[in-house]
Amino acid sequence: MAGEGLYRLELAVRRALPESVKKLWRLGRLAVQPVPPSAPPIPQSQLEGCQLLTNRIEMLCRLPQGGVVAELGTYQGDFARAILDIMAPSRLHLADITFSLCRADVLADPRVERHEGLSVPFLQSCADASFDMIYVDADHGYDAVRADAAAAAPKVKPGGFLIFNDFARIIRPGFGVLGVHQAVCEFAVSSGWPVAFFCLEGEALYDIALRRPE
Repeated sequence: MAGEGLYRLELAVRRALPESVKKLWRLGRLAVQPVPPSAPPIPQSQLEGCQLLTNRIEMLCRLPQGGVVAELGTYQGDFARAILDIMAPSRLHLADITFSLCRADVLADPRVERHEGLSVPFLQSCADASFDMIYVDADHGYDAVRADAAAAAPKVKPGGFLIFNDFARIIRPGFGVLGVHQAVCEFAVSSGWPVAFFCLEGEALYDIALRRPE
């Protein structure tokens, strides 16, 4: 529990820092972190039905409406607002270490349920096969994304979606190490879940949606 408390404190401090200080922190982390190995290729058979979309908003228009949804890491709540408006879920669970920066209209929506803390303990408290979609946008480090994927997978209903933001491999000054690409590719290969959507984005920080087999 002490380790979890320190981690939560670190995340809270990082979020509150000015961007110039964040860059210095990322540079320091880059100096001590080893470069991750190359990600395994996702088999072509899991890509055959994938739809290439212009952005993640277009993806929301293609996802089922009226279900139960979770967003891990909501920050200011802008994408949560889009989920509420487009998917019209019956319930939207938001998990984050703090909601102090989240927009008031999202937090006031009666469909929203807040879970302040780390994403993995929240997921572990949920029943299996209880979500139509889980959107992962929390800590982007390799270990964190890998843990989120492992905890989230059994909570998705058969036919439901597990979606990852910022599907990218970045190892450079100013950004540090972004491990989403590696962790998601490993999960896709090991699970066999097909890729349903791949969403383009101007900064090449793509979204990728995996669908749990029926």
